[in-house]
Amino acid sequence: MRIVTLTSSSNPLLKRIRSLHERQARHKAGLFLIEGEKVLLEAFSKDIEIESVVMDSAYFERGFPETFDDNLLELNVVDSSLFKTLSTTTSPCNVVAIAKTKQSLSTSQLLAELDQDKPLTVVLCENLQDPGNLGTIIRSSLAFGASALILSKGSVDLYNPKVVRSAMGALFDLPISSGENIADILASLKQAKFEVIALNPEAKESFLSLKFGPKVAIVLGNEGNGLTAEADAITTKEAHIEISPQVESLNVAVAASVVLFHLNQSSRTAVKA
Repeated sequence: MRIVTLTSSSNPLLKRIRSLHERQARHKAGLFLIEGEKVLLEAFSKDIEIESVVMDSAYFERGFPETFDDNLLELNVVDSSLFKTLSTTTSPCNVVAIAKTKQSLSTSQLLAELDQDKPLTVVLCENLQDPGNLGTIIRSSLAFGASALILSKGSVDLYNPKVVRSAMGALFDLPISSGENIADILASLKQAKFEVIALNPEAKESFLSLKFGPKVAIVLGNEGNGLTAEADAITTKEAHIEISPQVESLNVAVAASVVLFHLNQSSRTAVKA
């Protein structure tokens, strides 16, 4: 592995990394940032295409995993003061990589690629705004056996650096579609015979009282405003999560985790065509 020392803040690679802090630049280039050793090692193991890696010189001098040698032809090193301008985190992450985004699939394409011979759970997020929430939902979706995640148009960028960090590598494993209008997404789910259940704290029916078929889509709304009227009108059912009256509501990522755990434990049988 070739080691390259970069000293100028105007170096093209460093300028490219800083540009990828912005959503528009990420989308235009088809690139995103991976920050931190742990997530980068996950990316190596999942064969995510890495374009460049820049490391803090202090971390470089302490030593790093051999996996870097196995996966990189070149490693760029900068001093700590310059590295701070590359990272989007306040705490040290030691290494930043530029990676290529996966090809985006439509909802219908995503659903067609799922294994129809087993129960399917899809998570649909409408207008979700907080990147930490999305990252946690991605991580919980993978942890509790969800089949895929769909992110509607108007939601936080799937490749926002905070999403990538908080998903902790789950982003590289979970099938995900993003960018379609909610009406088109819901139409595709219904065409594929999914039962579409919206989480709504005002719903009369408890989620625990529902019986689930082999194909279930759970719809989560915006953190402050919930589901839009359009989404609410198209969903099959609404249900709430039973919580203590002392608590008004749950964080959307916590609610998703509770529901996904329950679905993962429920007895569901796939229907073969």
